[in-house]
Amino acid sequence: MAVGWTNPSNRPSFVSERRSWDESRARVIDIQLVTQLLVSGIVIGSRYALVAVSFGIIYSTTQIFHLAHAGTYTIAAYAAVVIANMLGAPLWLALLVGLLAAVLFGALMELGMYRPMRRRSATKLAMFLASLGLSIVISSVVKIIFGPQNLSLQRVPNATYFVGNVTITSLNIAEIVVGWTAIALLLLFLRKTQYGRAINAVRTNPQVAMAVGISVDGIYLLVMAIGSLLVGMSALLFLMGNVAFPTMGLAPILVGFIAVFLGGTENVLGAALGGFALGLATSLSGIWLAGDFASVVVFGILFIVLVFRPQGLLGRAAV
Repeated sequence: MAVGWTNPSNRPSFVSERRSWDESRARVIDIQLVTQLLVSGIVIGSRYALVAVSFGIIYSTTQIFHLAHAGTYTIAAYAAVVIANMLGAPLWLALLVGLLAAVLFGALMELGMYRPMRRRSATKLAMFLASLGLSIVISSVVKIIFGPQNLSLQRVPNATYFVGNVTITSLNIAEIVVGWTAIALLLLFLRKTQYGRAINAVRTNPQVAMAVGISVDGIYLLVMAIGSLLVGMSALLFLMGNVAFPTMGLAPILVGFIAVFLGGTENVLGAALGGFALGLATSLSGIWLAGDFASVVVFGILFIVLVFRPQGLLGRAAV
């Protein structure tokens, strides 16, 4: 008498059950993957939103393509590394110094570069090229001083939490909470305070704002400080979970620049939503694409929006 699978009619039943189990398991894995990528997208989108708002408030007010913002991002991170790692200061002090360094550098760029160029009637193209050149100089100087190697903050607490099969860290939560809190506070500042209303007036019409007694130069300095503070916050939140390197500011500022055009160049909330949408899209694209294609997704979204809605998602069409 034969032993084992002697009845051929039994084998299809086994194969069918095994196939059904595999398909069920694949569906579970897919759901887990999508959920994890969604959480990652929220974190990345919050990071992009903060950078986009920091770039957008400067651009919408001064009309300058402030690519030296990448240098501010880098300087904030390296200032924190120097204070924490090389001088042994506590983490809170290092983060505070990083923010102060970002604000100071942003103000110096307005006072030492943009304002003199503006008074000499420099074109926007000239300011853009000066900003681009300064960004390259900053990354080169940082590389000369600190070398090309990656640097990280020491003694940064970072707990890991598991919600079902989804992983999130305390630093991820901090990026979401701090980023959106800062954006909300900026929107309240713009709508509810005297200085915020002055910024909105300059953004709308600098000549009229000047005619009613608003110091346009003072507002330009203020928005440079605010934008630099916000991008410094983004840099430090990124640094606490990653590393600092000389060209670290270029990619986030490029994404922030794109997000501003996605949301609408005159709309701060639109810039935030544009950055958030880019973060979600690049993360969820990992379901079908390798991580190397993230930039393709970003520029593909930009192309589609510029073709079908050139004023941006929340922008107003030109009349």
